[in-house]
Amino acid sequence: MVTFYKNGSFGGASFRGLNDFEQVRNACIVAKCEGLPFRGTPENMANDALARILKRTTSEVGAFPVVLQSNGGTDAEGDYTNEVIFQVVA
Repeated sequence: MVTFYKNGSFGGASFRGLNDFEQVRNACIVAKCEGLPFRGTPENMANDALARILKRTTSEVGAFPVVLQSNGGTDAEGDYTNEVIFQVVA
């Protein structure tokens, strides 16, 4: 599953066939930025993406993201993230 962020804000995701939490559990999800980066750590971006995905499913049973890989850094404005790959763990 891939989620997109446009200029640091959530832009959308591919929810094709995603009906419930069972289909999200253990999934590897890629969150990518286009334009300006997401302001925050990779963990912040993964949590934001997962929260938006769970809003679209029928169940929000306790799940959290485990960051596998990320691309970002720190600048004068603080932490930023361009891309994060995470796995959903329940």
